Amino acid sequence: MNPIKKTLLDLNNAYIFFCASIYLGMFWSLHFFWFPNYPNTLTLDNYYDAIIPQTDLATRFFFITIPIMAIALVIMLITEWKTGLRWVPIAWIPGLLAPVVVQQAFIEEINNEFKAGVADEARLQVLLQEWMWLNDIRWVILTVMWGITMYFFIAKAKPNHQGHESR
Repeated sequence: MNPIKKTLLDLNNAYIFFCASIYLGMFWSLHFFWFPNYPNTLTLDNYYDAIIPQTDLATRFFFITIPIMAIALVIMLITEWKTGLRWVPIAWIPGLLAPVVVQQAFIEEINNEFKAGVADEARLQVLLQEWMWLNDIRWVILTVMWGITMYFFIAKAKPNHQGHESR
């Protein structure tokens, strides 16, 4: 493979790892640092500012990064098709789609209820528990996907794989 094409492919694959790492960091932070405190600290008076601006920013950010990641994964699939690592981009198909489906089909409904204004403390706690549980589903999926992506880079670095790259 010529050096320019190799560099572009490396950047493509690095972008996939970049996105996987952002996802990993965000969901691990939510799970270990924010979620444990939410039930005891979020109230009708403060939940909106603690959740909605951040989720709106994250939604806008991922609205840009996820389609680019999908294109990068197609490129990875094409270039790895004749190698033993083609399963990595194939695994990303459900690994990327499932968190998006959970967001769009379930979490967005809760976010909309948060945005409309929750007037009952008991309802707020129910919504928080459901919202955290659904995000934890995404946390597990994206943790697995980060591990798969890390495996890809470790495998590519091994000498026995370096001579078997697709042309």
